[in-house]
Amino acid sequence: MVLARFILRGPSQAALVMASSALLSIILMPFSWISAAALILVVLHQDKEAAFKVTAIAALAVLVMSWVIFGAPVLAAGYLLFLWLPAGLIAYVLRQSVSLTLSLQLLTVLGLLIVTGLYLLFPSMGETWREAFEQILKPALEQSGTRVDPQKLENLLQLFSHAVIGLLSIVVIFNILIGLLIARWWQAGLFNPGGLAREFNELRLGKVFASAALLFLVANTFVDNDWVLGSMLVMLTMTLVQGTAIMHGVIAKKQLSRGWMFGFYILLLLIPQVTVILAVLGLLDAWVDVRKLISPATQS
Repeated sequence: MVLARFILRGPSQAALVMASSALLSIILMPFSWISAAALILVVLHQDKEAAFKVTAIAALAVLVMSWVIFGAPVLAAGYLLFLWLPAGLIAYVLRQSVSLTLSLQLLTVLGLLIVTGLYLLFPSMGETWREAFEQILKPALEQSGTRVDPQKLENLLQLFSHAVIGLLSIVVIFNILIGLLIARWWQAGLFNPGGLAREFNELRLGKVFASAALLFLVANTFVDNDWVLGSMLVMLTMTLVQGTAIMHGVIAKKQLSRGWMFGFYILLLLIPQVTVILAVLGLLDAWVDVRKLISPATQS
């Protein structure tokens, strides 16, 4: 919690963490989580005026650096629009509502709005990315001596071109989501031990969310459209978050050791098909509270 205490010492310290983490995320993306978390912690613990001040200082710092490095304020504009402003909005909703569920529901809506915006403003984005990846992948595969069926490669690139707006939207909301959880973990560690665990273990995104996810899932089966596919990917991502929360809740209710949680995430990494089970679990939970079906651990 040393970093969290440093962030709360004042606007300059918080802005330093936000700006430096943002610049480091160019090399390693997880630093963007720290950048978002720093702002979210300021919003949660202080007020919106402090958050505006911190954001302005951090944006100015990144603006200067991006101008020096790239000759244009591209980085500052990108972080302001796609990380700090939406992260600050989600944090403000959490501060006012004290509801992690409402915050994640709003984050889902934000993801859908990003998909819609990209689809309307950049209709040829998928094809542009497909061509770029084709120019990179084909020479790389030839140099490595790897033999790939040209038709399979073309199909993969075509699938990627249709999914790219959804994937980009997922990157944005995922960065904000992890930043939000880190900030709540910091806040809970400093002022409310165990608070985040209780909130996440009880997370339920609700029937409206699950119904919308099913609607996009069915629509994508019958409609070949990039917006539908992108929206479905965003909804399924949040469904996986719901499924993960259920697993956390079950492990906590059964009072299992941390090894079970560690094993769960290792299984998730080694066997991606587990995500299908989590998605189904997340959807099912809207109508059947899975955690209530699990009997608590018996006390000896």
